[in-house]
Amino acid sequence: MRRQAVLSVLQKAILVLLILYIVLPLLVPLIFSFSTLWMDILPEGFTVRWYLKIFNRHKYYQGLITSLLIAISAVAVDAFICVPAAYAINRLRGRAGGLLRSAFKIFPLIFPPIVVGTGFVQAFNRPPLSWSGSLMLAVFAHATLGFPFMFRNVLAAFQTIDERTLSEAAASLGANLWQRFGYVIIPNVIPGILAGSLLVFAISMGEFEVTSMIAGFGWRTMPLLLYRSLIDDIRAASAISGILIATSIVAFVGMTLVSARVGAGKLRATERT
Repeated sequence: MRRQAVLSVLQKAILVLLILYIVLPLLVPLIFSFSTLWMDILPEGFTVRWYLKIFNRHKYYQGLITSLLIAISAVAVDAFICVPAAYAINRLRGRAGGLLRSAFKIFPLIFPPIVVGTGFVQAFNRPPLSWSGSLMLAVFAHATLGFPFMFRNVLAAFQTIDERTLSEAAASLGANLWQRFGYVIIPNVIPGILAGSLLVFAISMGEFEVTSMIAGFGWRTMPLLLYRSLIDDIRAASAISGILIATSIVAFVGMTLVSARVGAGKLRATERT
């Protein structure tokens, strides 16, 4: 009994240390961003002045708008590519289909972001695709980084429905390919698209390495401003960290709600059958 009690205490201590290891680096800048002064162990006062500074100063406000624009555009590009790609690859059978599904899920992830950034800089730095330093290049780069996350979620959504049976039933009622895709298939995989979109959005909002390599002199995203503010204005850097943390939390909560709703729908469908 004593040995079990010691093991239980040890497990709880390890769990607490693990949580602190993960949460503490995120919690410190968040607390710092709301404090008026932090010279001792505990912060003093409460203020939102540093967040108001982000929205009132043009460079920070413009950086937030730029980050949102790139993130939303990257989500749109990934959705436009991944939905038909997942549909086509899900229909493949045999060894070739399995290999393609595995490749699309992990292939972009095995390369470091700095390698991806180098490839984009070199590939789009000469005519006729002289896009170096443009927002368009940043959108495509962020979409490339987010592609496997969108693809995995959309493919999982396709694999949870009997897509062939649904398509055949719609075709028997006279629906053509586009009607089947728009009115039957897409509504059934929307949870996967939403989950992938939230994940790609959060990744894009916090992306630094590739963005720093392809950014021009005319625009800056929030992570780039965060890096520069670490030297110039630590309070603004903490507020930017708070915004990025909030973005990730919202994306996580959204994915959790989507997953829970999908799970509840499957349970109701199982009970009806």
